[in-house]
Amino acid sequence: MKFSWANKPLEVQFDLFHNLVKKGWKIELESIDQEGNGTWSIDKETGLPIPDQNINKFGDIPLVTWTTYVYSPKSEDWIEELNASFDSPLEAYEWLAPRLEKYVNEKRWNQ
Repeated sequence: MKFSWANKPLEVQFDLFHNLVKKGWKIELESIDQEGNGTWSIDKETGLPIPDQNINKFGDIPLVTWTTYVYSPKSEDWIEELNASFDSPLEAYEWLAPRLEKYVNEKRWNQ
């Protein structure tokens, strides 16, 4: 079954991702639970998440963030300049796609 894209810019980004993965690149998006990092906790009475009042008192840090990791073919280390954290997967894709394409073209990774 072929996936039908309604979001064309996202389709273009994933065309790039698909092509690079076929060439041996590894692209990861990790979700980071900020409760585990201590920026949020769970209210004992309600069971609802609440921002830590010392480091996230206004809830500016989302409950879940997303971090990109990109590995070139045959590498075990991620590319530092393509590693960043975001509030949503779509924000990560929008940031990553043009930088990844530029990185690949500049480094002549066209294998």
